[in-house]
Amino acid sequence: MKNLNLKTLKFDRNLDSHLDSPFIEKNGLLEFNPKFIEPEFLTTWTFETHLYDEQVAIDHFVITFPSRTELEKYAESFYPFGAKIVEGPDLFPINFCSTNINVPSDLWLHLMTLLMPAGGLVVLDAPHAAGDQKNRFQEERGLAAVHHVAIRVENVQNAATIWQNKNFKPMSDRALDYGSLTQWFLQNPAGQIIELIERHPGNNATLDCKNIAGLRLSEIAV
Repeated sequence: MKNLNLKTLKFDRNLDSHLDSPFIEKNGLLEFNPKFIEPEFLTTWTFETHLYDEQVAIDHFVITFPSRTELEKYAESFYPFGAKIVEGPDLFPINFCSTNINVPSDLWLHLMTLLMPAGGLVVLDAPHAAGDQKNRFQEERGLAAVHHVAIRVENVQNAATIWQNKNFKPMSDRALDYGSLTQWFLQNPAGQIIELIERHPGNNATLDCKNIAGLRLSEIAV
């Protein structure tokens, strides 16, 4: 886990909800707009957009790849544009967490995080084995699918109420908070996951192993 000097995300009230976003909403699910996941765009993006008619500040989002090799190739395209590697690439949880994290091997994945100049994080992941949970997700929804988008909020509980009114239901009975970050997965009837993330004052960690383990486990609990 690294603690970075992440920039505070502020809203542009004149933001056009149809532009400046890598996300497309289709039948309740999110897909990537291929024009807006290139390094030229993401390294200049403000990480502010509209999702499900809500103006949001994006903390991070996940792009999935068929293999670690393709993940690393994509990451390399960002280096000339000022993006920085802050986590990985490595196998979660085995090579990320110093303490024993009880996550079934079906939920392991190759993981890498890039810090964009605007302060947002782009998380890259890939299956660690054929037929694992990440591989099944890709086969079901395709590589353009957005696994989840993490929305930075001031208070997770208050934000959860807003998103529950949009028919997103919590995937666990409580938010996960092991002292570093407060995080919660919510899912709509179509199957799209959004994450609410509250960063505690002075804490800009990119990764909390116990939280991520809990989030991953919540995916198979629903």
